[in-house]
Amino acid sequence: MNRIVAQCRQKCESMQEKFTEKLEQQKAKRCQMMEQEIESLSKDKQELQEKISEKARQKRKLDEMYDHLRSEYESSKRSAIQPANNFFSRNDPDLFSNPAATMMDNRDPIRKDWTVVTPSTPGPREDIWAARQNSSNSGPFEISGGSPAKQAGMPDFGVI
Repeated sequence: MNRIVAQCRQKCESMQEKFTEKLEQQKAKRCQMMEQEIESLSKDKQELQEKISEKARQKRKLDEMYDHLRSEYESSKRSAIQPANNFFSRNDPDLFSNPAATMMDNRDPIRKDWTVVTPSTPGPREDIWAARQNSSNSGPFEISGGSPAKQAGMPDFGVI
């Protein structure tokens, strides 16, 4: 009986060794997979951190550009709103200073008729326009005499 117990004990120990080996192999394989997963996740984390830092840098740059453009816009708006008194001095009253008064109320009280008056011509027309030069073929327009170009001596190419 001792022999049977010894055989069972030996068989049990060998099965326990095999089970322990398989369990260690499975645990080692699982640990290796976890290490690979950790490496992959750390690489992904590194890439994401680089992307985040790049995006943050781009955002800072865009914010600076926005602030610069905003300040340019505000300064141009301020300069457009301010009157340019140094360009021309105006003696005319500001038409928009009193909104109740209109331009028609400020017209000349003596002048009642607002029609346009044109001045007369400063002399006879002959003084303004030069006299016409008399040439050899000037005079009443004569159709029967032919073209003035033919009279000037242009060659006739047989065209009627």
